[in-house]
Amino acid sequence: MFNRYIDVLTNLPSYSKNVFRKDYFSWLINQCRGFGRFSYGLLIFNFILQVFSLLQSFNTAPVQSIISFMGANLSVACVIGISNRSGIQGWAGAVSAVCIASVGFMAGNFASAWEQIGYLIFLDFFCILDPKWNDNIQAEKFESWLDWIAYIVFFGAAWAVLHAIFSLTSDPRVFLDSLNLAMAITGSLLELNRKREQFYVWTISSVLTIALWIQTMTQGDGNFALIFSYSVFFLNNLYAFFSVHGWFRTDSQA
Repeated sequence: MFNRYIDVLTNLPSYSKNVFRKDYFSWLINQCRGFGRFSYGLLIFNFILQVFSLLQSFNTAPVQSIISFMGANLSVACVIGISNRSGIQGWAGAVSAVCIASVGFMAGNFASAWEQIGYLIFLDFFCILDPKWNDNIQAEKFESWLDWIAYIVFFGAAWAVLHAIFSLTSDPRVFLDSLNLAMAITGSLLELNRKREQFYVWTISSVLTIALWIQTMTQGDGNFALIFSYSVFFLNNLYAFFSVHGWFRTDSQA
């Protein structure tokens, strides 16, 4: 289950050579090429929405608006990079995680902030060091309904623990915030185990995150930036659902 992590950590000097090389930046630029038209369309669509959000909120909260703008655009670039098996996902994910975590702490959404820190440590860092992190992924289906029960029980236990922990903080939206983090942890576990059913969890997670940041904005602690970016994630999930290249392709196509 943790073989890829162990491999990178025990061979860190070797993997670091993937970053500290002369052609690294030109390689990163090339990783932004060759995406599908839908992917480029989502990037442009999100950027336009983010410009609107920046202009709408800049006068009242300039620092938070700029950080949100950067994080929202880079988070979409990360997701598009993952969809296209591009090495850009590591850096885009890392910088966006720092930005979104910062906005989360500013808004009091502490669980969501720690969610981003988790992505930074356990996903983005390893994607940067190992550009082939997502190569040769063979997604598997649940073997029986018992798998569903196991992950649902895990989600319920995680939510209960997280809700209790963040209830001790000043988090003003602890119900949705802890719920979203529990869903993200469950999705990450499914992703780590390469289960196709993770699609359902990430789709629900997108909806919950949109709801969280709508509530945050209506209470005066946020803006449209992350609402827009997670709406784009939701569109990307729907595209994956209907595309033969997504998690729901047949076993003969996997």
